[in-house]
Amino acid sequence: MHQATRSTPDHGLRCQPMDVAFTERGLTLMPGFQLVVPTGATVVHAAGCDDLGTNHSILIGAPFTAVVPTRARLATITESEPSGWVIALKSGVLGQVSQEAFREVPKWSTSWDPFLRETVDTLGALQNAGLIDAACADAFADVISVHIALRYGHCAGAAEPHTPLTRQMLTRIQVFVHAHIAETILVEQLAVLVHMSTSNFARVFKTATGNPPHLYVTLERVKFARTLLCEETCPLVEVGARAGFQTQQHFTDVFHRHTGVTPRAFRLAHRNLGS
Repeated sequence: MHQATRSTPDHGLRCQPMDVAFTERGLTLMPGFQLVVPTGATVVHAAGCDDLGTNHSILIGAPFTAVVPTRARLATITESEPSGWVIALKSGVLGQVSQEAFREVPKWSTSWDPFLRETVDTLGALQNAGLIDAACADAFADVISVHIALRYGHCAGAAEPHTPLTRQMLTRIQVFVHAHIAETILVEQLAVLVHMSTSNFARVFKTATGNPPHLYVTLERVKFARTLLCEETCPLVEVGARAGFQTQQHFTDVFHRHTGVTPRAFRLAHRNLGS
């Protein structure tokens, strides 16, 4: 079992390996919220109620992360030893802007957020090496909190320059694409999310992002497949299906077109790099 570095309550972040967080639950109960970041095949069930007494229950599995209240009940639904990280953030030591934004951040939400996963991976590596001190923990708390506040908090409603699409609209589209990545996604569906006609949406979306909607969805499928190829050991045909490609050949062709290598070659290169 990993050993957790126990930050004092005055610091803004506590990072614990998931197996430690589950067995030493009381140590993570800081006033604020926590990120649940499973790795490998670990699937976490988070349950509890919000301030209004509404019950919530969500499942989190890689490559997704979740933001949940600190006192949410966490448990795995698999028999294997849990792997991943639980990052507790204490809102009281964060900046005023972040604290205000956190009041609007959905506390029972999952997202596919590559930035958060990379940040947590780095934090985990430092944790395992015993290099986390108070200043480092607070620095990571700032980085994570600002990212969440800008991307998911009320600050996300600010309009992008020179485009009718707001950040909140773009986030709504991104969340929908990630939630339905294994399914057929039509431009018409995305337009409905932001209450636009299909033609107008396609035009303003390209202005805001630089890519037409169909290419954006394709690139998100490729990114999702890359994450699965790095973190999972499932067969390539399953990776392609989970990323929304209709056939294995289509998956191989599109992946090669946008990365320069086949899915198999990408996985082998990642394994060789890791070894």
